[in-house]
Amino acid sequence: MKKIISLLLSLVLLLSVSVVSVQGAYNYSPLGEVIASAEALIATKVVDSSNLRTTNDEKAALVFGVLSDICSFNNKIYLVDGSNNLIHVLNNDFQYERSLGQGQLKQPQGLFVTDEYLYVADTGHFRIALFDHDGLFVRAITAPDDPTFKQGPDDTSGYDFKPIKVAVDRTGRVYAIADQIFEGIIDFNPDGSFSRYVGANTVTLSVWDAFWLQFTTEEQRKSQGYRFATTFLNLNIDEKGYLYTLSSVTEGTRVIKKLNYKGRDVLTRNGYVPLVGDASYLTYQDKVPLGPSQLIDIDINEDGFYTVLDGVRGRMFTYDFEGNLLYIGGQIGNVGGSTNNQSTLFISPKALCFHNEQILVIDALNKNLVVFQYTEFGRLVNEATHLYQLGKYAEAQSVWEQVLLLNTNYYLAYAGIGKAQLRAGDYQQALVNLKLGYDTYNYSQAYQQYRYDQLTKVFPFIMGVVIVVLVYAFVKSIKKSVLNEVKEEKDE
Repeated sequence: MKKIISLLLSLVLLLSVSVVSVQGAYNYSPLGEVIASAEALIATKVVDSSNLRTTNDEKAALVFGVLSDICSFNNKIYLVDGSNNLIHVLNNDFQYERSLGQGQLKQPQGLFVTDEYLYVADTGHFRIALFDHDGLFVRAITAPDDPTFKQGPDDTSGYDFKPIKVAVDRTGRVYAIADQIFEGIIDFNPDGSFSRYVGANTVTLSVWDAFWLQFTTEEQRKSQGYRFATTFLNLNIDEKGYLYTLSSVTEGTRVIKKLNYKGRDVLTRNGYVPLVGDASYLTYQDKVPLGPSQLIDIDINEDGFYTVLDGVRGRMFTYDFEGNLLYIGGQIGNVGGSTNNQSTLFISPKALCFHNEQILVIDALNKNLVVFQYTEFGRLVNEATHLYQLGKYAEAQSVWEQVLLLNTNYYLAYAGIGKAQLRAGDYQQALVNLKLGYDTYNYSQAYQQYRYDQLTKVFPFIMGVVIVVLVYAFVKSIKKSVLNEVKEEKDE
């Protein structure tokens, strides 16, 4: 009877741990296991039509439609309202300033803001529309001069140009993702002329398809239809001109890519788990979102950190410049009106962006904007990673030690301390922390240095002993030879 009770208690404990891992803050261990974590992001404000205020602190006469994108630029927040066909502008205090694009947009889906223009993916008008910061229409980028697209209303041989996301580099080159286009990202010259396709995804075949293709003729392959590469779901660009892209789960561990000018993926993937959002997920339990993450938006900050948004569970995954998963925040659930309940934040999150020291997320069905602030834990992780990136290892070590006071499960902190100790020459302590942080590469480096130091310290003593032994053996050998000669003379 006692064994049965003990077994039941164990099952209850396991189930409670499972619930905590789903509902509470979590991260992943170096072995890919879900572990509890301190909260890094907390929702502190929700902005919607009911509480939207003007710059005069009056209630704004505006009702949000279905929001499809968000962008932050120069302390302004730009919201793409896809159902009202407008771009709404809020100030740094989330007060409503004005709306742009009245009567000039149709089903807009994407936005990118530069010093000169607002680039809008004006999907319903088959163009990328450019507005200045006063809201005046400047010009449009239309269908590329390429056989893939229709070149006029009477052309029936191609696809309509339906841009859904857009990004612009510092030289004015425009990159766009278009609906039903599999060739890659469309690259436009600054004047709007078509240049090329960039970074097409590879065609993915299942093992079964690959096997049967070995036994089919060319005619049979044609009759089965073409196999297309997967399309990109979203894109963004950093200050150096690298394109960050998101693809479907069929891309495996490369759903996030960082493309250089040649279209090659140069993303660093040195983290404990793959850069795919949730590394572990449910596939069978009722009343919870199942399956792998579907990453739908990405933004990059000035430190090279990037946060991706999962459309399946509404979670935000933040990675550093080396591909380490720093923390996870957010959760889809039924909205209960409480911004501090992480399990009731979203119904249908659509897009996110960094805004100063915050992360902003829009929800398409809730028609609102959720403001996330960093907790003390999240702020310290950001600071330590930033200091390490700058080469300030001693300062980073001090901050990592503070992180461990808030979350002893944080393996990256142990690895960060170990790397700082390695560079400071404290190899023995570095070995301890690098082992705790599962950093095998730097552990190997520290071990080599520690072994070399130890050998350097004991080598003079070893050589001294060897010399003494050799001298002793030499003297003994000479003495023995002399004694032998004396004995031989006596015998004679």
